[in-house]
This record gives sequence, structure tokens and C-alpha cells, in this order.
Amino acid sequence: MMRKIPKGLMVGVWLGMMSQISCQKSYQVAQSGYSQYVMDDSLAVDSSLIRYYLPYKRQMQAEMDRVIGHSAVAITGGKGPETLLGNFFSEAILDQGRKFDPSIQFTFATRGGLRNTLPKGALTIGNIFELMPFENEMVVLKLSGDTTWKLLEYIAASKGQPVAGLRMYIDGGKPTEILIGGKAFDPKAQYTILTYDYLVNSGGDLSFLSEAQDQRLVGKRLRDALIDYVEDITQQGNEIQVQLDDRIRVNENE
Repeated sequence: MMRKIPKGLMVGVWLGMMSQISCQKSYQVAQSGYSQYVMDDSLAVDSSLIRYYLPYKRQMQAEMDRVIGHSAVAITGGKGPETLLGNFFSEAILDQGRKFDPSIQFTFATRGGLRNTLPKGALTIGNIFELMPFENEMVVLKLSGDTTWKLLEYIAASKGQPVAGLRMYIDGGKPTEILIGGKAFDPKAQYTILTYDYLVNSGGDLSFLSEAQDQRLVGKRLRDALIDYVEDITQQGNEIQVQLDDRIRVNENE
């Protein structure tokens, strides 16, 4: 008479056998290969793909070529304490930012964020995209006097950055003769400034911006603000006028 094996024991024996099999199993690469595909003129043109995207390309190109205004001068940049490009950019976002918050006292940007110059004559949407290709948004910050002083020190140490609503003289790498909105800097006062989210979140030398007592997104990209600024001036029947006005001066003997 055969003795019946308990069900649990059978399951245990089966699992043990399978574990032994799985531990002993190995895999070998049966075949390997590498192919490189070159994307150049030797490839046949896919006419169906071109027909698909061509209308969108034409529509986009037409928008990029749309003239929104005219500049009386070539708006150029550089490494000086003050540039035409920096002044244009700062004045534009100050003008547009004050539509959101009239209490904004000055604007701050960095030279490295401005990626192209603007030509004399017709200004197009494409020109503005080349100047500001990023999706950065404008941000309003309320800073204490102490934090504002850190920002002024940063501007001075870097020998000037794009600003509007602010004037200063840099002597020995330190900010002096500071005027904000035409008034002398008060270390005990609170200041409302306009900048953009990349600078607020980038940390590094600007990490002190995280000390802001209040922070609000304007809800408008820098690029859109620049476009609206140029279109506003055009609708008034004017050209873009930009000049250097000694808003940032540096001791030449340094």
C-alpha cells in the first residue's frame, strides 16, 4: 500500500527543486551587433513627413518674422557696468512689472541672462526670442534693508548688472551713493524689487534672495513682457530709445 505524501511536503520539495534549477541556469548571448545610422543628405526625403510639418513651420516662421516695433539704435551688450541692452531689458520689465504692482522700486537682472543683441530698425518676435529664449517668469520680492544691502554688494562686486530704478557708484568694489527711486538707500527700510524666478531659485552667490519676506509670481514670462513693452511703445507712435545714463558708475582708478 502506497503511503500518501502530505500536500505541504510536496510543495516544499517542488520549490526546492525549482530553486536548484534556477540557481544553476545561466544565459549566454547568442548574437550581438552594432549598427550606426548617419543622418545626412544620403537619406531619402520623406515627403509625407514634410507635408505634415510644413504648415506649422510656415505659421511659426510668419510669427517669428512679425515686426512689433523699431529701435532708433542697435541695442548692444558687453561687460561694462552699464550697457544699452541691460538698460533696455531692465526698463522694459520695470514698466511691465509695475502694471502688476505699482510699488516696485527697482529691477535686477544679470548680464549672462541676456543672450543676444537687438538690431537698429525693425524688431521682430524672433529678435525677442533670441534675446530671451528661456521660460523665466517675473517675480516680485519684498526685501529687508539688510537683504537689499546684500544685493547691492553683489552688484558692486560684479562691477554692475542690469538694473532700473537704482543708481549707485562702485568704489573699491563696494556700493556707495545709492539711490533707489531717487531716494538715498535706508538700511532700515523694506524694498520691493522685480527680478525673475531663475535668479531667485539658482542659489550660489544669490542665495540670499531666499531671505525675501514675501515672494509673488507676476504670472508673466520675461519674453512676453519684452514683447508687450515694445508693442506699447509702438502703439504710442514711438521708436525704442535707449541710452547710457550713468546709473551704475565705477571708480576708474580701481
